[in-house]
Amino acid sequence: MSNKQFTVAIIGGGIGGLSLAAGLLRRNVPVTIYEAAAEFKEIGLGLTIGPAAHRAMPLLDPVIRSIYDELITTHADSPGYEAFKQTWFEVVWATGEKTGDLLMDLKARPSGQTTVRRADFLDALVRLIPEGVARFGKRLVELRERSESESEDGDDDHRMSMTFEDGTTAQASVVIGCDGIHSRVKQFTLPEAEYTQKQPRYSGMYGYRAVLDMETMVEAVGERRARVATMYIGDGAYGITYPIQRAKKANVGIFPLHPEWDCESWVRPASREDMRRDLRHMGPLVNRLIERMPDPSQWAIFEHPHISTYTRERAVILGDAAHASTPHQGAGAGQAIEDALVLAELLGDEGVITSDHVVAAFQAYDAVRRPRSQRAVTSSAENGYLLCLRLPGVMDDEERIKQAMQERLHWLWDLDVEAHVAEARKVMLEKIEVQQGTST
Repeated sequence: MSNKQFTVAIIGGGIGGLSLAAGLLRRNVPVTIYEAAAEFKEIGLGLTIGPAAHRAMPLLDPVIRSIYDELITTHADSPGYEAFKQTWFEVVWATGEKTGDLLMDLKARPSGQTTVRRADFLDALVRLIPEGVARFGKRLVELRERSESESEDGDDDHRMSMTFEDGTTAQASVVIGCDGIHSRVKQFTLPEAEYTQKQPRYSGMYGYRAVLDMETMVEAVGERRARVATMYIGDGAYGITYPIQRAKKANVGIFPLHPEWDCESWVRPASREDMRRDLRHMGPLVNRLIERMPDPSQWAIFEHPHISTYTRERAVILGDAAHASTPHQGAGAGQAIEDALVLAELLGDEGVITSDHVVAAFQAYDAVRRPRSQRAVTSSAENGYLLCLRLPGVMDDEERIKQAMQERLHWLWDLDVEAHVAEARKVMLEKIEVQQGTST
């Protein structure tokens, strides 16, 4: 039984939305998920979680961490590579006199590089959601807060009104937007002028992506480069490869800097000659990879400009809806997991009973999560330039690259997750105390 006098609507049933729902349900918080698609599904290829988010998972729900750990591929899945268990990526020079030489071994202790197929992880999360919690085919088109006069019998417990593309409506006490980079909940949350100005923007880089059989990878770059997650750094571009599917295959991404994107779609067809033109200077390892990539489509990389708030009264946004990031630090999914933990802990707190208390919780979440997640967006974008040897003040200086990489990743990974939650809880309880003082 729950003592909560509010209901939560989660808009969006991706990995962030489902992780949050599982965490709230575990804390006996009433939840309904509204998903635009006819079923839960995930697009994209691999998913990797850094050490901070890995530590956050069992606090959110121990089963989520168990699911993740059961599905992941690590370096130890390749016989003979157990010694690389704590390696996140090895960084090698793609070009110049040092082509193929190791620059640094980035350790992510204790978890190392962990990858999972997004669809597999989402399918496992779905099993944590009881039947009847989700509503499908519900694409949000409008969110508004009803006035007290519109509420039945003066009851303002379900003030948030949602209208969906199929013409149906629903109400809830509070709404959490997990609806991605083009979030409708974000539109409600921000002032109109800011929402118009702060649309997702092209980051100045696109990518070529592929999944290759491990045998093909070994043929292209050799055993070690194929089986150990690797960053190939060069002037104006970089590549990454890492093993997936228990080291039977490898994920490949190669990212050249390019100032413009003149296509409405996020993906556009390309030719192998386009890849050769963009990457011919990137040395033999990268060029042997591009000759084996079957689909030379270009994928635009977008990011979310910083916004002034993640919340407005009884609505809040999470994950890509709030802080969509470039992939250059592998931090996007991890930031959504951290978001979900903080929100689940605040809404599950025994002192959070009414919708007004949730408003205080949302404000505390914004105060604590927005600075960190927005710094992660900025750091990820800068990391793209760092890997392309174009970051001002660093460029191709070996020692400065090492220092910059270590500083960025330690900031990202060394978060005291429990202290982070405690900070948010302290802010929330102070705000609730102010509410109660005002009401008396």
